Amino acid sequence: MAGYDEKMGRNEIIKEYRKLGKRNYRKKSGKIILEGYHLLEEALKAGIELETILFTDEFQQKAVNRELLACARKSGSIKVSSQKFKEIAQTESPQGVGAIARLPRPAAVPAFENCHFILILDGLQDPGNLGTIIRTAAGAGIDGIFLLPGTVDPYNPKALRASMGGIFHLPVLQIDTVESCCAFLAARNLQLIAADPRGEIPYYSVDFARPCAVVIGNENRGVQKRLLKQADIRAYIPLEGKIDALNAAVAASIFIFEYRRCQHFSC
Repeated sequence: MAGYDEKMGRNEIIKEYRKLGKRNYRKKSGKIILEGYHLLEEALKAGIELETILFTDEFQQKAVNRELLACARKSGSIKVSSQKFKEIAQTESPQGVGAIARLPRPAAVPAFENCHFILILDGLQDPGNLGTIIRTAAGAGIDGIFLLPGTVDPYNPKALRASMGGIFHLPVLQIDTVESCCAFLAARNLQLIAADPRGEIPYYSVDFARPCAVVIGNENRGVQKRLLKQADIRAYIPLEGKIDALNAAVAASIFIFEYRRCQHFSC
């Protein structure tokens, strides 16, 4: 495996790894960090450009871990102590491996042409929720995800880990305004379905045979009023207990798999 980038010293790379936990620095540098075995494995499968891998001696003791490092042999590498890795890691229980990678090329509008089901996330703040939704959406094979302003960065380290690499296998597009989002949907005759606890019909009564976009709102305020007014349908998830709303990731999963069920069983 190659050594670290000679243009950037060892200490500078370690400092950069730490800095990449911040969104502004990720945006400025065009880089992200990928932490943990599975995330690195998925990144390599997807052809993500790894710049430098940091790993501990403990990590490379296992044969399967050495195989992963061998797959990334074209990247630079730095062995660090377990203590140092804990200091710079973005996880509470780090696995002893992480990488600095180039930010993947963002999805573009053409990736969403001829789509049948899009998920729109409106101001989600919890990176764990976002990552879980991306993982679910990638697993279900939907057409992609729109992120409206105010939504957490999908390349936040926690969001990346929660996505389990799903971000590398699904088009995710950040949309500048609600208006441009609605114009995109209208131009393609996609029905807009707002997930709303005070909605008009239950989610299982939605006609998912029609191309559509489902919007999941912010964890606290729900879907913003402008989108609720634009929505063709406001659909709710019936609840019989004392809780009046579900976690955003759970709600998204219910809509996603109801769509998939209808595709398979001709609802």
